[in-house]
Amino acid sequence: MYENDCRPGPLGCTLWWEANVNAPINERVTSLPVLGKSKERAGIELVPVHVRELLNLRRLPARLTVQQTAALLNCGEHDIPVLVSKGFLKPLGHPPPNAVKYFAPTEVLELAGDCERMGQICDSFYQYWREKNATKSSRDSNGGGRK
Repeated sequence: MYENDCRPGPLGCTLWWEANVNAPINERVTSLPVLGKSKERAGIELVPVHVRELLNLRRLPARLTVQQTAALLNCGEHDIPVLVSKGFLKPLGHPPPNAVKYFAPTEVLELAGDCERMGQICDSFYQYWREKNATKSSRDSNGGGRK
């Protein structure tokens, strides 16, 4: 297909090429019809809305929540306490254990930009889940698990 090609595209529109080639991937994928589903419900959500909104901000907020921090580091919210316990992240202030934690955006972005530290973070995630799963499997094999 070429730009001046006026043949109908897969969606029946003559300017399909212009409408879809330069569109961002999320818009292009969510606009494609799915067999047996209406157009309103068709689509694959590649990036969650809250993450897309955070990444599209011109300036990050002064304090990042756990959800925002996880989005910037491309990890799960459940991984943030692991990063805090291993010393990779430090919450702002001195929050009690049951309080909402906030993080400095400069520290999070600096951490995300350092390849060596990101490798250490991945290794700490692997180690944490390996130990947690080993504990779980040993507890189950000893008959101490729930029924």
